[in-house]
Amino acid sequence: MDKVDVTATLASAQVKAIPPVAARRQSPTGTSAEQRLRMIAEAAYYLAEHRGFQGGDPTEDWLQAEAEIDHRLMGTPIH
Repeated sequence: MDKVDVTATLASAQVKAIPPVAARRQSPTGTSAEQRLRMIAEAAYYLAEHRGFQGGDPTEDWLQAEAEIDHRLMGTPIH
């Protein structure tokens, strides 16, 4: 399984793990849990793409993307 497949699989698993009612619930930023996870998945994909899908770790890509998206959604600077 290549990096793209792993990132897509991780994203799919994360989205499926959200109960349907919770996926529709909006956060204070107006973003649903499902939208947030899709944004994270896309950002993680671009992190892997940026390095040519060579090396790296899909979990680390996900965590970095999650931090970046959460900071953007909350309007806080990334440290």
